[in-house]
Amino acid sequence: MTTAHVPRAAIFSPVAAGVTVAVLALNLRPAVTSMGALLTRIETAAGLSPPLAATLVALPTWAFAVGGVTAWRLRARFGIRAVVSSALGVLAVSLIARTLPGDVTILVGTTAACLAIAVLGALLPVIVHTATPGSAACYTACLGAGSAVGALLTPTGVAWQIGLGCWALLAAIGLLVWQGSSRHLVAPAGAAPAVRVSPRTLTPRGTIATLTVHFGLLSAVTFLLMGRLPAILHAAGLTQAEAGHHFAAVMVLGVPVSLAVPYLARRVRHTPLAAGFAGSSIAGVTGLLISPATVTWLWTGLLGIGLGALALALVDLNHRTAGDPDTTAALSSIVQGLGYTLAGVLALGIGLLETATGTWTWPLYVLVVALVGQVLTGTTIGDVRAAPTSPEVP
Repeated sequence: MTTAHVPRAAIFSPVAAGVTVAVLALNLRPAVTSMGALLTRIETAAGLSPPLAATLVALPTWAFAVGGVTAWRLRARFGIRAVVSSALGVLAVSLIARTLPGDVTILVGTTAACLAIAVLGALLPVIVHTATPGSAACYTACLGAGSAVGALLTPTGVAWQIGLGCWALLAAIGLLVWQGSSRHLVAPAGAAPAVRVSPRTLTPRGTIATLTVHFGLLSAVTFLLMGRLPAILHAAGLTQAEAGHHFAAVMVLGVPVSLAVPYLARRVRHTPLAAGFAGSSIAGVTGLLISPATVTWLWTGLLGIGLGALALALVDLNHRTAGDPDTTAALSSIVQGLGYTLAGVLALGIGLLETATGTWTWPLYVLVVALVGQVLTGTTIGDVRAAPTSPEVP
């Protein structure tokens, strides 16, 4: 009796795919949510000015814009394995560098970290496509989990430098895992290079423009809450500890919501899902405006559900390209690049408005307007798929 030989890669690849997608997705948010959890302490300990604090909140979106556009060209020139490895290395180094003394170091370090995260975020949908079928759910769940652990597990009883810098270890682990498993997820060495699709060739242009605005609006809301929700709750009368607990709860709630998004996206049309997530956020922000100190758990719970809009948008990028990795990379580049640019302008404007007025009331009204725009764009996108008019090799 003979036993059929099963190649080791055929056994290991599904496991490698799941672990790799999970570790990479976990690295996309702690650098941002750990800053949100510690920003009030950093302002006091490091003497950050209010405009600089507002800039640090908006900075991830601008860095994501630049990195999102750059990722497509980097992948085309150097290959996805080298680009992701470099991004993880830069992320690990920059997370440590931003804890060094001085305003410039925290600004430059945060910028470099967010640029690295942007490249990872733009390319992860492509990696998910080449991995196992269940990787989409793993991707969104770990994206939400990364937000949660950054808010919940960031050390607050020690120096803020340790609280920020400790997440470099997760990036280093990600680099080790990627180096060991990426050969199972990408084309083998020596394979003919794929034809790259340029973002300029994607159609229909109107749908892509609306999708980009939609992504920008929901990203502005998401990253403003990640960076400023503890400050908003503290200004409403909660203690810093209570505000931190609510912030962590919002991020933790995002884990099951993100896990459910791929399942829902396959069974429910985009329009009601987009409207539902935006509507939940509108209700939560309205509650914070009307009565922030009462039933606060309800308002923050609604905000946690509303954060599922970002997971939906990221999963939607792959659905709108019929799973083609090159078209997905091109669409992800343009939507995330331009969308995050818009988000950065909104996030900074809202932060400066709070500094100018000395209250979060008017900024929260602006946030409601942005959420209404999110509803309008989300319900007009429909389920149209993007496709290239012709391929381009850059």
